[in-house]
Amino acid sequence: MEWTAFLTYVLIASHTPGPNIIFAMNTSRIHGFAGALPLVSGMISGLVIIMTGCAAFNLLLVEFLPAVLPWFRAAGACYILWLAWKVAFPTLRKGRGEEILPEAPGFRQGFVLQFLNPKVILFGLTALSAFVIPWTSSKAWLFGSGLFLALACSSGVTLWTALGAAQKRIMPGQGRTVDLVMGALLAWCAFSVSGLGDILLK
Repeated sequence: MEWTAFLTYVLIASHTPGPNIIFAMNTSRIHGFAGALPLVSGMISGLVIIMTGCAAFNLLLVEFLPAVLPWFRAAGACYILWLAWKVAFPTLRKGRGEEILPEAPGFRQGFVLQFLNPKVILFGLTALSAFVIPWTSSKAWLFGSGLFLALACSSGVTLWTALGAAQKRIMPGQGRTVDLVMGALLAWCAFSVSGLGDILLK
């Protein structure tokens, strides 16, 4: 197995911001690290199931994926656009004559969102099929590698959540600008995932 290439790919893919990482970071920016923990723990639980599922059904999914990929990309793009709207234009609740923060998303939302995140699923399929399957078909290695990928992604989510909490302390007055920038980044993610770029450039 090409360990250097595998570990490099895992490090980069698991720690570059995707839609759920941006959502977790924005949640911690608004509610603090402790306030984002239920969301993050839901995301991590979803990651474990997705990565072990990728390990269990890797060969089947690789054969099945091309047929459903256009639908999967469209659904993923819609989900990311929804996240972009929530981040860019958060719904503020009315308090006593003033606006207060929206309620922090919880465990269930973080858990479900992972199953709609195309980056995580494609990451698991790619890493296992490109690096592990050619080297061994051992079930122990496949499941161990799946858990390792979940751990790597969990590290990325936790790191970016901590950075969001730090941004809340360092630049508390720039919240509206950060909301718009993060929303725009998510909208760009949606455009990239949808495949429209490939169609328009042809």
